[in-house]
Amino acid sequence: MKSPISSDLHARSEHNQSKPKLMFFGDPHGDLDPVIAAVERFQPEAIVLLGDIQARRPLHVELRPILDLTEIWFIHGNHDTDSDADYDNLWGSELATRNLHGRIVEIAGFKVAGLGGIFRSKVWDPRRPVEEAALASADALRRSMRPEERWRDGIARRHRSTIFPDEYLQLLRSPLADILVTHEAPAVHPHGWKAIDELAEMLGVQLVVHGHHHQNIDYVAEGLMTAAAPFRAFGVDMGSHLAWPLDPQEETGSGSPPRDLLDLAAQVFGAAAQAWLDKPHELLDGQTPEAFAAGGGSDKVRSMLNAIQHGGVV
Repeated sequence: MKSPISSDLHARSEHNQSKPKLMFFGDPHGDLDPVIAAVERFQPEAIVLLGDIQARRPLHVELRPILDLTEIWFIHGNHDTDSDADYDNLWGSELATRNLHGRIVEIAGFKVAGLGGIFRSKVWDPRRPVEEAALASADALRRSMRPEERWRDGIARRHRSTIFPDEYLQLLRSPLADILVTHEAPAVHPHGWKAIDELAEMLGVQLVVHGHHHQNIDYVAEGLMTAAAPFRAFGVDMGSHLAWPLDPQEETGSGSPPRDLLDLAAQVFGAAAQAWLDKPHELLDGQTPEAFAAGGGSDKVRSMLNAIQHGGVV
């Protein structure tokens, strides 16, 4: 059970922050409580779930506490077709029309493009040109399947989270967008794909946000891509969120640590979180975790908190 966020940390995490227009949430895998808590706290205009939702009940039921507080949008992930329940609780939900996959929608003043699912080599290995894909569409796959292999008289359930070339190409030829949300990562990630970069560049987006790999990554801040790159990219961990536009205070790495790190400290230590943040630590060159994170070392502090939370060695 997660510890409650202390009032002091709550206040500090909201210090000097404007109401976010958009919040992107990493793969919930059935745990939507952090989504509800963050929306209630920060009141964004809209949110986007980045796949692997695996709602335990229909999504509109799971998110009922925030239906009137924000617009809810999503893309699906590979695990959203793991079981009949995973599939039905998403695509059978009253929020099913909020799937961004394969289209561009204006959300909170931004044109947001979505590409859900993952690449599967049986259909298309994105290391090869799309023209060389084994199967061009879901219909082509269905026609290649024996009747007993089909699910609900269509393609196998598993492949309903597969990226098909015709879906990709349709999005590639769409009008320009501001933001691209994907389940798969761009090429800068060790397990990412150049096809995501090419899509982002063709759409002219300034921002790419992905889930799938369960990592919080600011690729520019990590030095993995330059500020001169065609777009900026972020990965979002499960249970974490990215608020957009970024808080200028977080962007400069000064003032206070990112709010997701403060929330994580509260989850790990409860009421003692601030005491831990204020205590100098030898692994941080004698700095306090709060000061070290505010100075640009938030990833190291986050790794320490994750190790403590999961019983690892710090």
